[in-house]
Amino acid sequence: MGKEKIYMIPVNDAFSINCECAFCYLENNFEKQCIEIVLGESVMEVDARIETNEKGFCRRHFHMLLEQKNKLPYGLILETHLNEIKKHLEKLIYSNFSAATLQQKDRFLKKLLGNQNLNKNKLTGLIQYLENLSVQCIICERIQARMKNYFEVFFFMWKNQKDFQQKVLSSKGFCLHHFNELLKYSLNCLSRKELNNFAEKICKIELDNISRIYTNVCDFNKQFDYRNANNTVTEEIRNSLLNATEKLGKYK
Repeated sequence: MGKEKIYMIPVNDAFSINCECAFCYLENNFEKQCIEIVLGESVMEVDARIETNEKGFCRRHFHMLLEQKNKLPYGLILETHLNEIKKHLEKLIYSNFSAATLQQKDRFLKKLLGNQNLNKNKLTGLIQYLENLSVQCIICERIQARMKNYFEVFFFMWKNQKDFQQKVLSSKGFCLHHFNELLKYSLNCLSRKELNNFAEKICKIELDNISRIYTNVCDFNKQFDYRNANNTVTEEIRNSLLNATEKLGKYK
């Protein structure tokens, strides 16, 4: 093996950990870093604030930000983000009215909602804005970009480092989400010959580990039968529900 490059270290380290999915480990770690960055120095950076004002976050990351101990940075982000939303909503709702009529917003909002044709046009614009807002999240975008990089590094190491390849084949496989992502990236990162070899090996370890978890879950359920009261319950069996959830549903 050649000298390990700095960009290989996170991927190599992740596959050295005894977990159900190395990519979940990578994604979870980077997500935590993103939370810290958003609430850290980037709060005071103009470009970062413009981005958070316009895009905001998904529901998951709004709640993760709320759960952090330092509340002031999140409060500042919410203040400017809410102001941005308020301005957009006012523009969309009242755009067809003059400045004079805007002084009577409640009255004209009732008129707006009472006009079926105008209402449909207005609501279409509102719906589009809200839908765009709901799918935008600067943390999700950063995670997506970083995960793309991790998958590309994975395949570079798979093709060039036999010891890394063995480490992957000795792992517990992947969650179904990242297993699917891995297969999709393999189509573009590997030649036809490499692809056939990779798919055969990677599908085997995935199926073997799904079978392992299935057996452990079955054994977990059997322990509630009084006839099995004296059976030994291993740590794998005790953790089988958690492991199965991680395998099926990605990290929480």
